[in-house]
Amino acid sequence: MFRIRFHGRGGQGIKTASQILGTAGFLSGYQAQDFPLYGAERRGAPIVAFTRLANESILERGAISRPDVLLIGDETLIEDPIAAPFAGAEATTRIFINSTHDAKALKEHFHLLSLPVAVDLMELCLRHLKKGNILSTALAAAGARMLGFIDRPKLQEAIEIELEQQGFEGEVVQKNLELADEIFDAISPSSLMEREEEPLSPANLAKVEQEEGASGMPLILHPANMALRKTGNWRVNRPEIDYEHCNACWICFARCPDGAMGIGPDGKPRIDYDHCKGCLICAEECPSHAIKVVREVTSW
Repeated sequence: MFRIRFHGRGGQGIKTASQILGTAGFLSGYQAQDFPLYGAERRGAPIVAFTRLANESILERGAISRPDVLLIGDETLIEDPIAAPFAGAEATTRIFINSTHDAKALKEHFHLLSLPVAVDLMELCLRHLKKGNILSTALAAAGARMLGFIDRPKLQEAIEIELEQQGFEGEVVQKNLELADEIFDAISPSSLMEREEEPLSPANLAKVEQEEGASGMPLILHPANMALRKTGNWRVNRPEIDYEHCNACWICFARCPDGAMGIGPDGKPRIDYDHCKGCLICAEECPSHAIKVVREVTSW
């Protein structure tokens, strides 16, 4: 069995990427299983999706803890302790990172056990789709190529099936196919070996005991704890204020839906980046266009 795990953010098409790869695997003669895992979070929040491919019936269920292929759609998730995209990765795990950094720099900086594959998918998506944050086709193409046993025609067929089921057709589908072709050519295929399955024994099973109602429910009983939730790590793009052109009209302050905009002692707005989710309403509403949009990347 081959286990593939996707990490990204809400709105980037991570679930669709896992579906495309699952369909491509099925069309290639494999049994397939794909599903996402996310809560009631909004666009930009970290999410994860999974795909399993096997020659026989897939009896395994639940999240993938030890992936054979790891696809990270946003490099800013790497140092997020909640997302923890490298959890369970081993020396044999093939890792793909959507990043502006090259593979050697990523391996050295994050102390990886193996050299990852690194491609700036956002730049390619922006060029082909005019939308840099829609990564579904791009990540699926990277996953298919890294698995090594899914050929281009089956990947293209899977993209057409999944996109048409979502209501896309014509030029949109064609541009996604061209994007997938470029990524397919940019990555070297792998020769992955299936891991030996661990036999199931009573020691592998978890004993689940009944808890009291309050312990088993998603209740938040601690008062005034929202400030502790650092929603700033949901951003894909960040607003930055050009204070030379800011006229302190306070419209951005009034329009911010999350209270992440304050007023400094000089009367000009200040952005609380710990809680700014990157909705960019402030940039849209600024009458003097003093707020620019900058892509959020990992820097060192």
